[in-house]
Amino acid sequence: MSDKEAKKHLEEVFSLQINRRNFLRLAGGMAAGAALASCQKTEPEKKAAPVAEKPKVGGTLIYGMESESDILDPHSTGGWITARVTFQMFEGLAAEDLRRADVAYPPIVPGLATEWQVSDGGKTYVFKLRKGVKFHDDTPFDAEAVKFNYDRMMKKDAPQFYQRARSYCNYIVQYLASTDVVDSQTVKFTFKEPFAEWLPVGLQSMGQGLIISPTALKKYGNQGIAEHPVGTGPFKFVERIRNEKIILERNNDYWGPKPYLDKIVYRPFPDAAARLNALLAGECDMILCPPPDSVQDLKNKGYTVSQSNAPHVWYFWLNMKDRIVGKLKVRQAIQMAVDREKMAKDLLKGTAKAAGGIIPPGCSSYDPAYNPYPYDSQKAKQLLAEAGYPNGFETILMTSVDGSGQMIPVPMAEWIQRDLAAVGIKVKLETYEWITYLSKMFQSLKPGYGGYQLSWGMTTNYWIDVVSNSKRQPPDGVNIGNYANPKVDKLLLEAQREMDETKRIGLYRQIQKVLMEEDAAFWPIVNDLNTIILAKKVKGFINPPEEWFQLSTVWIES
Repeated sequence: MSDKEAKKHLEEVFSLQINRRNFLRLAGGMAAGAALASCQKTEPEKKAAPVAEKPKVGGTLIYGMESESDILDPHSTGGWITARVTFQMFEGLAAEDLRRADVAYPPIVPGLATEWQVSDGGKTYVFKLRKGVKFHDDTPFDAEAVKFNYDRMMKKDAPQFYQRARSYCNYIVQYLASTDVVDSQTVKFTFKEPFAEWLPVGLQSMGQGLIISPTALKKYGNQGIAEHPVGTGPFKFVERIRNEKIILERNNDYWGPKPYLDKIVYRPFPDAAARLNALLAGECDMILCPPPDSVQDLKNKGYTVSQSNAPHVWYFWLNMKDRIVGKLKVRQAIQMAVDREKMAKDLLKGTAKAAGGIIPPGCSSYDPAYNPYPYDSQKAKQLLAEAGYPNGFETILMTSVDGSGQMIPVPMAEWIQRDLAAVGIKVKLETYEWITYLSKMFQSLKPGYGGYQLSWGMTTNYWIDVVSNSKRQPPDGVNIGNYANPKVDKLLLEAQREMDETKRIGLYRQIQKVLMEEDAAFWPIVNDLNTIILAKKVKGFINPPEEWFQLSTVWIES
């Protein structure tokens, strides 16, 4: 499949029917249970609590984005950067509590619904809706509005049905049979089978289960709404000039705590050096993904450095169908040959920590102590000899030259190339511009290619299903390494249906052990610590264990 054909195909696949080009192009691209705080050597920046200051109302925050945002229709978009815009304007029935930085993963709390009940073994959800809420265009929020939105995602005979929304929101509606209005403040969802992670899945960036004004959808249409977004959130849309800025303003009629800021201005600075220079010049007040070697200097200059255990893992899918890498001992040797701890410390300067497993932080099944492949170059050589390659072999690894969430992909890949060479594995690096690179996710790895690298992760455990289920091999998904294990597929289905939180966490950890230890199919390298730099005047920012944040708590010091 050509790059052009792959891009066209992105919205046609069912298992992961999202346009991956848009989904992670601008974001990087991309809850329940108990997880321990990370105990690895490098941890997010911890600071003593400052003396409380009284927040000031007013002012404008200028956020220097890593790239241009995708369209602002939450049902038809994806990616971390875009979510940092849409989640200020739109809300779901439930919400991730992004006002908490002191938790391992974001708890699910009421949003536009005040409460909900789950019955019939997980096949029925009944939501009681919040009263007195209005959209930014003064349309009342009610059960009919909820049904209108969900029918847009799933009901093909509905006038407002939109195939692009169906494609992006596939995971939200894949098991949903119907959405029914019980009364003006009550809505019922009926499922074909239990989907235990449904609530957190609907709060991810890959097609967002957020509620749009039905009046605005009727007025602007399925494509026009992206240029005229109307939600219920704490900020409302003002204007967008592509490749220049997006402006939001405070919603003075917001049902919850009112924001302090008058406005938020999003300005794209795709080049990391340009983004840093804009911050230093006072052209923006906040940036993500600073060059790692700039962080200490910024701290010395008085900028605020904020980090979190966001759901991020920089990893490779290994090629299960390759003649050489398809052998288990070879994959195990690769895992042990790279000094991830040293990379995090010396190359990434503490902006990341070594990853042990494929399940990322910020997820309830994450286990910070899990590390089945500690660095051991001698053991790696032994495994290669046992596999029949005492003198090593040659292979190709793929990565991008840029991309949000990718940190510094080429220097990181060159570090890996050097460590693998030390055990006899000669690596050719194949690099691509971000958009072209992502189009290749829907094309299975060819013979001779050892692995495909990506940065991804979610706060829902269901992400493991997205990347490892055998039914999600290209072109029907992004399981680019062609991993297939009936044992894992069975466990994934069991986990999907398991409504008991503790048991479900156990199942996902069991799945990780098979993926990592029995099959060594995934090769995690580091977890980014989501480093955010703030100007001195920016106060009240909370960096939660998520790839986006809520800016209604932010205020500007005069």
